[in-house]
Amino acid sequence: MNRRLATFLLASSVCGLFVPAEGDEVNPVRQEQRPAEARVKVERADQCLNVRARVPGQAQWVDLATFVMGAKLRPYLHPVRDPSGRVVLTDDQPADHPWQHGIFTGFHRVNGFNYWKEDEGRQRFVRLLDLKEAVDRVSWRALIEWVAPNGSVGIEEEDGIAIHAPESADACVIDFDLLLRARTPDVNFGKFFVGGLSVRMPWDQTNPRQTHLNSNGARGRDCEQKRAAWCNVERPFGNDIFGFAVFDHPTNPNHPSGWRVDEQGLINPNVSMLGDWSLPAGKEQVFHYRILVYKGPASAETLNRPFQAFARVSFGAAMAPRRKLAD
Repeated sequence: MNRRLATFLLASSVCGLFVPAEGDEVNPVRQEQRPAEARVKVERADQCLNVRARVPGQAQWVDLATFVMGAKLRPYLHPVRDPSGRVVLTDDQPADHPWQHGIFTGFHRVNGFNYWKEDEGRQRFVRLLDLKEAVDRVSWRALIEWVAPNGSVGIEEEDGIAIHAPESADACVIDFDLLLRARTPDVNFGKFFVGGLSVRMPWDQTNPRQTHLNSNGARGRDCEQKRAAWCNVERPFGNDIFGFAVFDHPTNPNHPSGWRVDEQGLINPNVSMLGDWSLPAGKEQVFHYRILVYKGPASAETLNRPFQAFARVSFGAAMAPRRKLAD
């Protein structure tokens, strides 16, 4: 790993995880005034949020990520670029798995239905709950409903996303809080080999070159369905190597998570790997993740440092319920 990336990782270890602020729903969402010295910003467009950033020492703004929030569709982040804005690192609706979308969420066997492949149950974006801009990060919360084949909504999802301004052209951080809230009746999740937050990189079928590494030192397919505190996926783009590392916070259920690691470049901290689990009506569960986007190659040593800093973040009651259940 190059020196600039190692320096960034050390500096980022003091950054706290984004925790969505408490407050009432906002519809339409009010966007706070952007600080004049901001190094990252959000530009609203039709059914999406475009995040742009400035790398220290550079005057120009570059595209960093787009949050797609089309009406009645599963929301997701794509494209996600490297911190310099040059290279698109995510894939959307690839031919091999058209239900995968950059950085997204999904589950199998939810009260017997499949919400992963978008062919039975489906997730639909409802609205933004807030949108905030600070000097060094932008953040928002999105409300999503899970619609069963009969049209009923048995569960709500809130995605709390914060994108930090890059500290260099070699790395940046995305914090992702996944909140699931059961309406009625109880929601049952069946054991499956994939489910939850996922990151999908592009795959070159004729020359697959992605690699994986987890916190236990396992590599490649040895990471599949193994428990670990973090896992990465990286691959060459031209003459450079870029990757994603996903950190699983110790407060998450069943930490360290099991991981789905496939041949096409997907990684997923799978919360349903160990067995069936349920969410009683009116209750909620939160999963905290940090995604490191980096120019590599990475090593266990350089990824363990920012993970340990992330692991020390205390959430306390900050993720208490923030809105009433729908009638």
